[in-house]
Amino acid sequence: METLDFDETADEFRRQIFDLTTMLDIGKTLSASLSLSDISDIIKLTCSGHFHASDVNLILPVENAGQTFFNYPTEKDEMMFGPNHPLMQFFKDNQRVIHVSELEEMTALKDVFKRLHNDAIELIVPMRSKFQINGILCLAGKEKTFGEHYTQEEIRYIDIIASFASVAIENARLYEMATLDRKTGLYNHGFFQNRLAEEIERAERYKTDLSLMMLDLDHFKRVNDSYGHIIGDNVLIEIAHTLKKQVRTFDIPARFGGEEFTIILPETDPKSALIVAERLRKAVAQLSFKVQNKTFSITTSIGVTSFVHSTSLTDDLFIEQADRALYLAKAKGRNRIILFEEITEKVQA
Repeated sequence: METLDFDETADEFRRQIFDLTTMLDIGKTLSASLSLSDISDIIKLTCSGHFHASDVNLILPVENAGQTFFNYPTEKDEMMFGPNHPLMQFFKDNQRVIHVSELEEMTALKDVFKRLHNDAIELIVPMRSKFQINGILCLAGKEKTFGEHYTQEEIRYIDIIASFASVAIENARLYEMATLDRKTGLYNHGFFQNRLAEEIERAERYKTDLSLMMLDLDHFKRVNDSYGHIIGDNVLIEIAHTLKKQVRTFDIPARFGGEEFTIILPETDPKSALIVAERLRKAVAQLSFKVQNKTFSITTSIGVTSFVHSTSLTDDLFIEQADRALYLAKAKGRNRIILFEEITEKVQA
C-alpha cells in the first residue's frame, strides 16, 4: 500500500501557492501598465527570471493598410506573419502554447520551423484576447542549469501570463488610440489639455516652476502647395521625432493642431525654457527634406510662457499667453522665440 509523505505534499502545496501568488502579482502589475514598452519589459523579465528562458522575443502587431502584421526579426531579414499566413491560421485552431517541433511536419510551416529552430526557439505562445491575437511570445530553451525543457506546469503558468499580457497589450493600445495623435505619435490635443490643467494644479500646490511653449512651422502651407500633402505629413512626422528627442522623458510634447505643436515643461523656469526652445529651434532648422532632386528645410516660431504663482491662472489663459508670444514671434519675422513675460514687461514700462 502506497503511503503519503505529508512533508513533501505540504511543500508541494506551498510551492504551488507561491507560484500562483506570483502569477497573480505579475497579472496585477501588467494590468496596471498602459505602456507597451513597460508591458514588454515585464513579460521578458518574467520569462527570463521566473521560467529561466535563455532568450525572449515578444512580437507586437503592426497595422499596415488596415491589416495586422507580426514581424519576427532575424539577423538577415524579417519573417512577416500577415492575417492569411499559415502560422496565423494555425493559431486559430491551436489557441495554446505550441512547441516548435509541432511545426516540423507541416509543409506550409517548414520555413517558419527552420527559422525558429535555428534561433533555438522552443515555445511559441499566441497571446489571445476576445478571439484575436495581440502578440506572439517566442521563448528560447531554458538556461542549461535549470533543466533541458520547460515542464508542463511551467507551460501552464506561461500560458496564464500570456493571457494577462494580452489583455494588458489591448488596454495599452486602446489608451494610445485615445491619447496619441495617430499621424505624429505625439500626445493629442485632448490629452494635452487635461495634463496642462493637472500640471498647473501641481505647480500651485507644491510651488514649483512650470513652463509652456507653442511652436508653429513657418510657411508650412508652401510645403503642401509645392510638394503635396504626403510630403507635408512626412515633415510633420520628422518634426515630431525631433521634438521628442530634444525634450526630457517627463516633458509632455503634443500636437496642438495642424502644423502647431505644444510642449509642457514641468519644473522649468523661464530661463531654462528659453534654452530648451532655442535648442528646438536650431534642431528643426537643421533638418533637411529631400523630394526627388530637390531639398528644402523649414523653420519654426516659438512662444514661451511660465507659470506665475501670484496670479489665478487657468489652463486656457496659460495657452493664450503662449499663443500671444507665438503670434508676436511670427509677426517679427518668424524663426525666432518670444517670451510672454517680456511682452508684459515692455507694456508695463
